[in-house]
Amino acid sequence: MNSKIKSLLILLATFIVIAIALSFIQGRMNAIRFNEKLTDTDPLENAPPAVAFTSVALGGFRGLVADYLWLRSTKMQEQGNYFEMVQLADWLVKLQPRYTTSHAFLAWNMAYNISVTFTGFEDRWRWVKRGIELIRDEALEYNPGDPELFRQLGWIYQHKLGKDLDDANRFYKTEFAKEMIRLFGDYYGEWDLIEKAPANEAKLRAAIGDKDYAEMLKIAANKYSYASFAEIEEAFRHHAVIYPVEFKRDLEDIGIAKTVELCLRARWIILKYRLEPQWLTKLNEKYGALDWRLPEAHAIYWAERGKDKWSSERDNEHYFKRLSCDRMCFQSLQAAFETGRLVYVKNADPDNMYSDIKFLEMTPNVKLVDAANASFAQALEGYDEFTISGAYGNFLENAIVTLYLFGEKNKAVEYMKLGRTFPKYGVGANSRFAGSLDDFVLRSVERDLEAASYNDAQKTVQSYLINSYFKLAMEDHEQAEGYLDLAQKIYAKYAKFVEGTERRRGLPPWKQMLKTSLDMTKYMLRERVSPELADNLEKMLPKSGEKFIPEAGEIKTPQVR
Repeated sequence: MNSKIKSLLILLATFIVIAIALSFIQGRMNAIRFNEKLTDTDPLENAPPAVAFTSVALGGFRGLVADYLWLRSTKMQEQGNYFEMVQLADWLVKLQPRYTTSHAFLAWNMAYNISVTFTGFEDRWRWVKRGIELIRDEALEYNPGDPELFRQLGWIYQHKLGKDLDDANRFYKTEFAKEMIRLFGDYYGEWDLIEKAPANEAKLRAAIGDKDYAEMLKIAANKYSYASFAEIEEAFRHHAVIYPVEFKRDLEDIGIAKTVELCLRARWIILKYRLEPQWLTKLNEKYGALDWRLPEAHAIYWAERGKDKWSSERDNEHYFKRLSCDRMCFQSLQAAFETGRLVYVKNADPDNMYSDIKFLEMTPNVKLVDAANASFAQALEGYDEFTISGAYGNFLENAIVTLYLFGEKNKAVEYMKLGRTFPKYGVGANSRFAGSLDDFVLRSVERDLEAASYNDAQKTVQSYLINSYFKLAMEDHEQAEGYLDLAQKIYAKYAKFVEGTERRRGLPPWKQMLKTSLDMTKYMLRERVSPELADNLEKMLPKSGEKFIPEAGEIKTPQVR
């Protein structure tokens, strides 16, 4: 046997030995890869054909393609070519549908980094909204139960939309509120009806009967050029109502308009915005009257969905993620208490009543104070965190002042007594909550006005204006003018303080604040105090002088259910 053949046989024998050895350890290697989540082995849920094809066709090369797209995306951002980044982000999600960390980063990058490169508020909102949609509409489509995505989505609602760190923050809140007003329509708060509504076209047909369903499609095609149920649904989402109004009247004539609208609206709420009615009901029962047209309620929703899947045990790997969700809940509840009630007027045009909101403003929702307090207490019990106790002290102080200013003095005294039970906040005369209620509030207001936030200034001015109109209803002209004058002084002082940052922190125009406060007073008098006092206020206004009368007309203040 020559040396060449001998060498080949040795190589062959070596290869066989190695192959046999690998076969013994392959199973163990695969188990480690699966347990440590080093590879994607589970089938994707809800994967569209494009994603399924990409996953199979590219196989292991998906990572290389994704790396190239990440580099391309970075280059596009450096060059300011942001619109190509939208398509790149879409491809990256499809190439790596399970890589939720990248989805969260892409969304955060759009909502924070890219948005602030634009000066126009409409452009900024477009990018913030696109960041939300990337997680909600795409990432959650492939990972419907991922708590990390819930947490990241909640953070954008709480921080980017809820806080006042961006010059356009009030524009974001307004546009989001308009979007939610359109979404819920006249069925806001009717979560049971929405949950029981037909979930698809087949169930709608079963609910209204074959005859009425066929009649609906016949009317839609012959009179309004709708070729299918899908086109009816598309028009509904565009106009936020059954469009045109004549079509709705036709459906009312055959007795199916309400069922059809509930089906269309429920599908929009659940399929597009991923808001589960049973969760909305559950959180309202737990916390009280959350206003689902404001970002704080949505932050709470997604934080609760996230922490529902994470343990609060300290030795658990998700402990700190659960803690961040708890923080998001009590911080958002505090914000909802301070500015969690929506006041607005909708368009009178029945075809576009939700497309042009004439007036919109956020005010304190004092009914949430106990829920916010309970959330803090739960967090203090579950986490021995110094930062939580500090935040709780600030909450108690803000709650006392807000309750006092909005006429809930007994409740304010209750929270003062609660504050005195915590040694961390001082004992006896040295307590942070020592003294009478009036003295405590005066100290706080004076200190707040030296460096007031937008929310503090707004609720302070509103409270004095409401007291002014209340005194006017009681025909106490002297006190009414005193409260009004004080409100004007606070308004002017705050305006001077925020000079140069009005776009981000400036209060609404004075006449608008008069208008809001007048309507709030009328509502509170009629619903909570005395309808006769509300009528008397209407009679006193023409006699009170121009400074009490806003230029704009009546405001409709919806109840928050």
